[in-house]
Amino acid sequence: MRLKIGELAKKAGLSVRALHHYDAIGLLSPSQRTDGGARLYGRDDLIRLHRIEALKRFGYSLPDIKANLDDQRAGVPLQFLQRQITELNAQASRAQRLSRHLQYIVDTIAADCEIAAPDWLNALELMNMYQKHLDDDELDGLLASGTDTMPPTDPSWTGLVDEVRVAVQQALPTVSDAAQALAWRWIRLVIRLTRNDPALATKLTMLQLGEPRAQQIVGITAEMLAWIDAAFTHARCELFARYLSPAQADEVRRRQFATAKNQAWPALVIELRAQMEAGVDASAAPVQAIVKRWQQLFPDSFCGDDAVLEARVRDALMREPDLQLGVGLDDSLLAYLHKAHIVGHDMTPVDAGPKPSALMVATQRAAHQLLDRPLVLDDPVALTVLGPAEAQALRDNIDRFRHPTSVGMRSSVIVRSRLADDVWAEAVERGIRQYVVLGAGLDTAAYRHPDTPARIFEVDLPATQEWKQTRLREAGIAVPPSLHFVPVDFERVGLAEGLARAGFDATAPAIFSWLGVTMYLDEAAVVDTLRFIAGCAKGSAVLFEYVMPLSSLPPIMRIAMEQLTAQFAERGEPWKSFFEPDVLAGILITLGFSHSNTWTPDELNQRYLANRADGLHIGATPARMVLATV
Repeated sequence: MRLKIGELAKKAGLSVRALHHYDAIGLLSPSQRTDGGARLYGRDDLIRLHRIEALKRFGYSLPDIKANLDDQRAGVPLQFLQRQITELNAQASRAQRLSRHLQYIVDTIAADCEIAAPDWLNALELMNMYQKHLDDDELDGLLASGTDTMPPTDPSWTGLVDEVRVAVQQALPTVSDAAQALAWRWIRLVIRLTRNDPALATKLTMLQLGEPRAQQIVGITAEMLAWIDAAFTHARCELFARYLSPAQADEVRRRQFATAKNQAWPALVIELRAQMEAGVDASAAPVQAIVKRWQQLFPDSFCGDDAVLEARVRDALMREPDLQLGVGLDDSLLAYLHKAHIVGHDMTPVDAGPKPSALMVATQRAAHQLLDRPLVLDDPVALTVLGPAEAQALRDNIDRFRHPTSVGMRSSVIVRSRLADDVWAEAVERGIRQYVVLGAGLDTAAYRHPDTPARIFEVDLPATQEWKQTRLREAGIAVPPSLHFVPVDFERVGLAEGLARAGFDATAPAIFSWLGVTMYLDEAAVVDTLRFIAGCAKGSAVLFEYVMPLSSLPPIMRIAMEQLTAQFAERGEPWKSFFEPDVLAGILITLGFSHSNTWTPDELNQRYLANRADGLHIGATPARMVLATV
């Protein structure tokens, strides 16, 4: 069978011109020619043509078809087929994306039934600019929010843009309350639009600054963006000012405006988010390099080398959720950042006997003796009770205890111990002669006051007390005659029974100190212990610490506490009980306490840490100190 070119064209449903082109590019050449040069196509040629047309229907290009058909290697061309599948999928994705973009424009037009031709052409122009400045995923995410979240179609945006334009035209001071209110509204709309993605927010800003037509269509000018930036910086500084003196607030404001110009923070946040989304461990070198730059930028942005100001700024950041707005930090990134920050700064000793928390607290008391002046808690045996190895390790690694995480923890530890000393001293003056330390750990009250007229009862787990007494013997610390050890497991053995065995007089009043313990007990054990104390002689009292539910905390504080509690749980000391203040107050009344007093961190700071230059400051914390009196 031999077909002339016209016959083959008719049989295949192609034009003669197409077959000429196939011949010219070497895709399909006739196997024979007549003496006059006319093309003749045989059976093999027809089969090849069918294959060409089949591959064309699957979207292959003519060069790819030729390369495949000319390849004489045996077997199925899997790579060839897979490559085409990939290309077809990409084409489908592009088609779907284009469809979504067109649908967005349709929705934009449909949102205004009276839209004029220039308006929908403006929408087309904006779409073109979005495609120019954003990658496919960013544009998809932006459009997924819908037309009601984007300027110029969102009424919230259009109204706000008009208000800001008027404010700029009227030269409204960016420090004014009205300007700051506009800035907060603007930032919240940006967060909604970008889903708190700082990279996308930055690109949209650059689009607005770099595309004059975008400014005309949307109505947002470079001058307006600069005005919003200044107003927002003032608004953030006002939040910081709640926790600062006027001079400190001025310093933070000066530094915030200086660092806002170089856009260093957004770049760091973008880098950190990229590491998190790539699944890089927080302890990995690239993440730690970002953290190092973060730690270097922080003093430049807020406090310089002023330790007191740094503590106040960190406190504000923990307490004020709005300070996280507009900087691209969400809960997941905050958790990742906090985990990265504490790498190498875990204050919980690994080899800490039966209670890691006990040695951690004792180490912080000892660090206070070495680092802080004036002393809040004068503890001459703090280093000795650690033992030679731990004391030397503390001295060798003392810089770890200058880290803000450690300073904040140390502030809480020494203040609560000092408060307990003061409550005890006042009770002794009133004639009370029994002092009970519940969950004593490595508490040194009895050794700091060896000449006290009171009898001191240290209550703790049997294993912990054995561990402590071994440490005391190894350190050469004599047990004061006033001290009595009371081995009790709060969740198994009655406190009354244990104290009675040690000589506690239930008919005489006593002061109970219960610091850093309740969170490790279940609620029933906490209430049972409080019930026992409420049944003691009139005039008895308990100073104890409790923790509020973590779910009620601001984001940064909650995340930090969740990670801290996870560390303790891994080491065998999970936190079990949390109390709402009002609920706990009701429990105390029901149990029979006549009255109670609660100290907030701010009140304790004012009482013990005011006007210090070393940065000691109890920051935002869910812990509260309560003195309940029988």
